[in-house]
Amino acid sequence: MKEKSQGRKSRRSVVDFSVALSFVIAIFSMFSLATFGVVANQKTGISYAAPTTTGDTLTFYKGTQSDGSSQLFVTGYKGDDRSVNFAVPMYYSSTGNVNPIFCIEHNNDNVETGTTYNKGQIISDYGLLYLLSNSYVNGKKIVNIGSTNDYVEGWITQVAIWVYLYDQEKAAKGSVASTSPNYISDEDLAAIKAVTMIEVGYDAMIDTYDKNFGESIYTKYIEPLVSAAKNASSTKKLTVSKGSGDITKTSDGKYYQSPIITVTGLPEADFESYDVSLSGIEGAFLVDESGNQLSGSGIAAGKKFYVRVPADKVTTKVQVVNINVSGVFDSLTGHIYTAGADYQKIVSVTGTTVREDAGTEVEFVGSPDTGMNMTQTIYFIGLVVLLCGVGIVYANTKTAENKQ
Repeated sequence: MKEKSQGRKSRRSVVDFSVALSFVIAIFSMFSLATFGVVANQKTGISYAAPTTTGDTLTFYKGTQSDGSSQLFVTGYKGDDRSVNFAVPMYYSSTGNVNPIFCIEHNNDNVETGTTYNKGQIISDYGLLYLLSNSYVNGKKIVNIGSTNDYVEGWITQVAIWVYLYDQEKAAKGSVASTSPNYISDEDLAAIKAVTMIEVGYDAMIDTYDKNFGESIYTKYIEPLVSAAKNASSTKKLTVSKGSGDITKTSDGKYYQSPIITVTGLPEADFESYDVSLSGIEGAFLVDESGNQLSGSGIAAGKKFYVRVPADKVTTKVQVVNINVSGVFDSLTGHIYTAGADYQKIVSVTGTTVREDAGTEVEFVGSPDTGMNMTQTIYFIGLVVLLCGVGIVYANTKTAENKQ
C-alpha cells in the first residue's frame, strides 16, 4: 500500500508540474503577444495658399475680336430670346487674348486697356480660390465642347465668381446694397439663371463659337460650382495607416518586414505625392509591394510600401521605427491686383503646392530565426513545450505502473 501511495503522489506531482508549466506557457505567450504590435498616429492641419506670384505688376488688356476692331464679349441668351441676355467682357494680362484674368467687382465698369495693376493683398477667401482653381486657367474644364470651350469656360467662371461674392455678402449682411461692388440687379440675376445659349462676339458674330445647351447653364454648371465654393475648406488631411498582419521575416532571413503601409491624402484629387523618412532603428528602409527598394522621396500618391529592418539590428528588446510622412498637395495661390480706388479689382491665379505631415510607428521585437513570423514562432514553441510535458507525464505514468 505504501508503494502504491508513493506512485500516486509521484503521478500527482508530475501532473501538477505539467499544469504549472501550461500556466507558464500561457503567461509567456500573452507577454510575447503584448510586446508585438503597432501604434497608429495621425494629425491634420490647415493649409493655406503660399504667398507666391508671377510678378508684382500686370498690365490689363480687354479681349478683342479676332480682327482687333472691337472688344470681345461672351454673351448668354435665353435661347432665341435675345431680350434676355447677360454679357461678360473678356480680360487678359497679355495682348492677343492670352492669360485670362477675372474681375471681382461686378458693379464697377471702370476699366481701361493698358492700365498697370499692382499686386495687392493675398486672396484669403478660400471659396474664391476654389472657383479659380476649378477654372480652365488652372487646367480644369467645367464643360467639354471642343476647341471653342475656353470662351464658354470664361463666361461660366466669371459669372460664378460674381454670383458667389454676391451671395456671400447677402448671407453676411442680409442684403446687398446697390452701391456695393458685388451688387447684381434682380434683372441680371434672372437673366443669368435663364441662359441656355452662349455666343462669342457682340457686334460681329462668330458662328463657330455659337453654342446652344438647350438647358439652364446656371442650374447645370454655375449653381453646383458656387455651392461647392461655399462649402470648400482649406483643410488638407494626410493619414498614414498599417494593414493587418504580423511582422514577418523575408525568405532569405536577412530582414524583418512591417505590415503594408498606406498613405491617404484628402482631398484625393489634390494629393500628388509624398516623402518618407525613417528613424529609430539603424538600417531601416522602404520597399514597394514588389520588394523593390524606394528612395523615400517623391513617392506617387496611391503607392503603398513596407518597412524593412536588418535582422541583426532586431533584438529581443522592443524597438520602434518612426515613419514620418510629408504629403504634397496641389493648391492655388492668388492675389488681388489694383490700379487705384476707382478701377475694377481683378485677380490673377497661380498654381502652387502645400504640404501636410503625418506619421505612424512600427514596433519590432526579435524572435528565433525560424523563417516564421513571431506569432507562429510563439505558438510553435508553446506546442513543443506542451508536447514535452505530455511526454514526461506519460513516461512517469508508465514507470509507476511498471513498479506496481
